[in-house]
Amino acid sequence: MVRRALRALLMLAAMAGAVAGVVYARRDLNEPADATGAALPLKDVEQVVGRSADAHVVARRGEPEWVRDLAAWTPPPAPVGIRRALAYVWASPSTLAGLLAGLLSGAVPHLREGVLVFSPVRGPMAWLMRRGGFAATTLGHVILSRREPSAQLMAHELAHTRQAELFGPLMGPLYWYLLVRYGYVRHPMERAARLAGRQAVHAAAGHTRPGTPPIRR
Repeated sequence: MVRRALRALLMLAAMAGAVAGVVYARRDLNEPADATGAALPLKDVEQVVGRSADAHVVARRGEPEWVRDLAAWTPPPAPVGIRRALAYVWASPSTLAGLLAGLLSGAVPHLREGVLVFSPVRGPMAWLMRRGGFAATTLGHVILSRREPSAQLMAHELAHTRQAELFGPLMGPLYWYLLVRYGYVRHPMERAARLAGRQAVHAAAGHTRPGTPPIRR
């Protein structure tokens, strides 16, 4: 009983530290809060407080090829059959953390596109997300959102779910390494998710899907 309580407290403390770390990283880099959570990729311009996150981020020269590939990777649809079951198992470490956060969010979950959506979140979780400028956050197959996600926001968050299905237990360490290395705006996983959100808008309008952002010369 005591062990379970301690384990739950440790997990809660780790999650709170993770959220606080993202908030601090964003503020420390003086980067604008993306109020939509799934806006178009950011411009490669000098950052100004209050600037809207609504344009391109281009790849910088000297970025490793795997970073550019990850930033341009728009995940395929969810797998089916046995591959889908394995994807849920492989991403389960992130999903378990998401379930704990969801249970503490005060929101009633519902199933949408193969993931559990907790919306609208309330209490400390809602406060942390507002402070960080997040409309939603994703942990494995769990999405926590301040409001019911739009199609664009859903596409953005599902990109993170597919990333968790790809990297499994390595998702957390890899995400944090890239956050420290590149910051939030230029984070390749976030750039890929913004691209996925942008493609959802283009597809809904019947337009051709946008191509990979260019490399800055």
